[in-house]
Amino acid sequence: MTFQGSVLLPSQEALIQRMHHVASYSDQLLVLSGVSGSGKTTLVTGLATDFDESNAAFVICPMHADNAEIRRKILVQLISSPIFDDDIPLADTLLRLASTQTKPLHIIIDDAHLLPKALWAECIILNQIQCAGKNIAVTLTVPPAFLADLLPQLPEQLRRQILPISIEPLTMPEREALYQTLLRYSDQNPFTPREIVRSQLEKQTGTPQEVVNLLDKALHSAPEKTSSLVKYKAVMVTAVSMLLALGIWLGVTQPFSEEQALEAATYPAIDSPAFLSYGQKVLAPYFALRAEQLKLAAETAKVIEIETAEAKTEQAVDPLSEFHGEAPHPMPDGAGFVSVGEVSSKSFGEDKPLEDTEPQAKAAQTQPATIKAAKVDKPVAKAGLDTQKPLKGYTIQIASVAQLDTLRATLKSIEHLEGVRVAQHKQRWVVLVGNYSSSKSASNAAAQLVKEYRLEQPWVRKWADLKDYQLEESLPNREISE
Repeated sequence: MTFQGSVLLPSQEALIQRMHHVASYSDQLLVLSGVSGSGKTTLVTGLATDFDESNAAFVICPMHADNAEIRRKILVQLISSPIFDDDIPLADTLLRLASTQTKPLHIIIDDAHLLPKALWAECIILNQIQCAGKNIAVTLTVPPAFLADLLPQLPEQLRRQILPISIEPLTMPEREALYQTLLRYSDQNPFTPREIVRSQLEKQTGTPQEVVNLLDKALHSAPEKTSSLVKYKAVMVTAVSMLLALGIWLGVTQPFSEEQALEAATYPAIDSPAFLSYGQKVLAPYFALRAEQLKLAAETAKVIEIETAEAKTEQAVDPLSEFHGEAPHPMPDGAGFVSVGEVSSKSFGEDKPLEDTEPQAKAAQTQPATIKAAKVDKPVAKAGLDTQKPLKGYTIQIASVAQLDTLRATLKSIEHLEGVRVAQHKQRWVVLVGNYSSSKSASNAAAQLVKEYRLEQPWVRKWADLKDYQLEESLPNREISE
């Protein structure tokens, strides 16, 4: 749509006067930014025609233009002499011809975001060159996104030489005035109520291009085509009605079949006694088999639990390791350790004669004479030595010696302890203490013995493993013969 003449709104005229003032008295590069359709080209066109006292050059930058083409378009409008070199930067050419100019120069470039970066640098330099007593004015138009991307790339000094001006949206009265003015220029009178036009203008963002598009739609919009579905709506409704009527007529007038209808099978109710008894009868084998499986699984789980508990009890961590600064470690039944008053590190299970040393006997004799009795699960009578060997349970082995003097010294150091037994095994005497129902209680008692009697690593043993040990009825009075 083409309109005769140019239309400038009051806000556009005020903005042109502001740019004219900046171009005349400022040494900054003027950059006009606005979205597409905001009127940038209209404003710079009005600015170019408003300069009577200046020599202006107005260029609309095309896409993919090289530097020489843009320089040529600018210099042709500013210099009357066609003798110039468009490969030389603008600043060099204008400096050479500044003395021949009688009016200040004003260069206006629309769509400057299409300019090469080299020409942007030349335009910034042109603001610092004077011609006819004034700085050369340069005005460029760009989209807001390009300006926001360009400014952070410039140094602080060059950024101060750029003066950005944004185009404000049109107010509602200006939109209506522009619409009515353009409507009068069109020499047409479409029947559109003013309320509808106003509601459509309120939905816009305020650019002049949106107003022009709305008027163009009102003047040249084609009537909407009637869809084929609406066109043949009556025919479709009639056809569907006839099909429904035919279906109803066939259903009503169809003769009944002479064959007797099958009797409906009846089943007892779900909660009736007959249904419940039948279900119990059918499911009885399944529940019997399931009960047997559950019973077998429970017995298996119980056996596994008992075996696991026994394994954990046998492999329990040595509670005496913390008294000797050692890391806990499992102690098998057949493993041995050093007896009280002996230096050898061989196990008791080897049952080989070990040499007794005099310092060890003295160390055994220096044990405390009066110490509290160790706490045990099942205390045994203190009088004499108990010769009754239990078949079940646990006991604590505190010494295994080969010399009679060492045995007496050991028994003297624990003379106040209850449940002490002496057993003979091969060529050695073994001192046993207490009778306990579980390995845990025996381990706790062993820890107490270590704490009160300063014993070295008592050994918790099963009575069942001591079948070859012969309990003594009284304290031995002679050495064991070979």
